[in-house]
Amino acid sequence: MSDKVIRLGGSHIGKKDSIQHLKQYISQYEGRNFIVVSAVPELLDLFTKELSTVFAANVEEDGFTQQLLGFFNRFNQGEVTGSYKLLAIQAASLLKGITLIGDYSRGLKDQVISFAERLSVELFKVHWTEAVVLTPEEIELRTTPDYGNASYISVNVEKLANLTKGTYLIPGTFGLTADNKIARTGRTAADYTAAFLTRELGVEKLELWDLDKKFYRADPAILEEKSGIRRLTYSEASELAYFDHFSFHPRTVEPLENQHIPIVVLNSASADGVVETTINTETFVEGQIVKSVACTDDISLLKLDGPGVGLKPGILAKVTNQLNESGLNIKSVITSQTSINFILNHENGAKALALIHNLGFSSVTEISVVEDVSLIGIVGHGMQHAYGVSAKIFTAVANNKINVVLSGSGASDLVSYLVVHQSDKVKSVREIYKAFFQKVKVKEEHDSSDKLVFNSKK
Repeated sequence: MSDKVIRLGGSHIGKKDSIQHLKQYISQYEGRNFIVVSAVPELLDLFTKELSTVFAANVEEDGFTQQLLGFFNRFNQGEVTGSYKLLAIQAASLLKGITLIGDYSRGLKDQVISFAERLSVELFKVHWTEAVVLTPEEIELRTTPDYGNASYISVNVEKLANLTKGTYLIPGTFGLTADNKIARTGRTAADYTAAFLTRELGVEKLELWDLDKKFYRADPAILEEKSGIRRLTYSEASELAYFDHFSFHPRTVEPLENQHIPIVVLNSASADGVVETTINTETFVEGQIVKSVACTDDISLLKLDGPGVGLKPGILAKVTNQLNESGLNIKSVITSQTSINFILNHENGAKALALIHNLGFSSVTEISVVEDVSLIGIVGHGMQHAYGVSAKIFTAVANNKINVVLSGSGASDLVSYLVVHQSDKVKSVREIYKAFFQKVKVKEEHDSSDKLVFNSKK
């Protein structure tokens, strides 16, 4: 009996064609089908917004219940199912309880947001009535107590192995800690959940039922030529996942890499199971080396400058420990003898600046945060072993008068970073792309007409 583990994005729950194609695709195979479902984006946003204002305005329990019931009606015609209504009432009651307590922990926040996925599964089940819902509680899906960013530890494999043939729906980004509290593994971490179950069940591959933001050579908002990437290594996929025009969780590869279990992205436009991208351990180096020119505005740059920065031991450790204790994620660190630069999420720049100012460094003469910058990632294995890659990158930006605020390459064989002003982001992506790919169809910033730009290789 051959099992399947498939991740279904929440955005597909409202797409009847996509669901029908998935049902047809699964019907071709014998065995058990475990479909890990992420939250409908609008439903997730509704819960997040409600939590952000929970103390500003007293939650009306009946009012929020009606909001959730209304959400069901917008998605599915007909009477609200009893299981959906029960979950909606429980979610509203929990939020009301938080307003009465006047505070909530990270664990309680995870518990509230988990209802977005529980309810999404019920929305999906309307289209697949024969499917059985399996909650993390039922399958004893265990996590670490790192609320909001937990790691999976174990699942009751024996219970899963004893299930009969059929389709099972699992709400996708949370599990239970050792003391049975809900802990989420990330905002859009259903990919990671599905990967963990794939490994634990011994399934031959993880299947992702399409991606909302596919693996393209560059952001399609910048480059109209939508060239998909057919083959990626685990590391390349994880690197691209940190850029906001891809919808792939970076931890997805974590459970699979050591056992060389591949990930395939399937096209949901048909029931044929057409593979758009394969992710595995095979280091496939393309002729132009670079596979994608990625970008994001979601950064700020924390800078520690001073002539003694490279001589004074412990500065880097002191800063990273402080940021870690405060729950602020570091995207990357680029250093020199006179400067340490931390690339952070945009929202964390000011918070980090205040924290680091309080540490006190005798050898640091200036601590600052640079905002209004973008991160450009040039991704592809083989950079350290191919002549001229860095030269092409810097020639492309120099010839087009693009000022590079910061750069980093050589630390990895698969990525080079450039930090540029946000006003130079679009131009940077276009020109670097053109340096590695012969022909590209671009979108003009102030011209709605299409324009073909050719770059002949010398």
